[in-house]
Amino acid sequence: MPQQIFVDTEFTNFESPKLISIGLVALSGEEFYAEAEYNQYECSKFVQEYVIPLLSEESKYSLHDIRERLLRWIELVRNEEVLLICYDSEYDRKMLEKIFEFQKPEAVLLRNLGPCYIDASKCYEFHAMNKQPEHHALHDARALRYAFRGWLRKVR
Repeated sequence: MPQQIFVDTEFTNFESPKLISIGLVALSGEEFYAEAEYNQYECSKFVQEYVIPLLSEESKYSLHDIRERLLRWIELVRNEEVLLICYDSEYDRKMLEKIFEFQKPEAVLLRNLGPCYIDASKCYEFHAMNKQPEHHALHDARALRYAFRGWLRKVR
């Protein structure tokens, strides 16, 4: 069974998405979070209203810097040959591809988790139980990990 990591991203808008933040949580509990440099004027009204208020006022990183930090984190937490990064939105995959500059690391696979892998009611339960609002990349990655049904079909 490959090592599993759950990812969520926040981005500017659906028409021309640019990364705002990324959160990853390993099944074993390790976490990664980074906020990107972004232009608030490119953000949709929804993002301005619900995502930006949840961001920290700490450092913002370029995509290149996020890539370097993420690659170091992956090597730190990797304990299996194959690493499976699980997401629930194609936009998350697109953001990962941009971060990895369309050259994801060797032995890193991306897997879209559909409704058969994630219990949506458990995601809501996680947010309510932990008082962690939705639309924050790390909170949502934690919720995916919590709501994961615990089985995957054969990984190739």
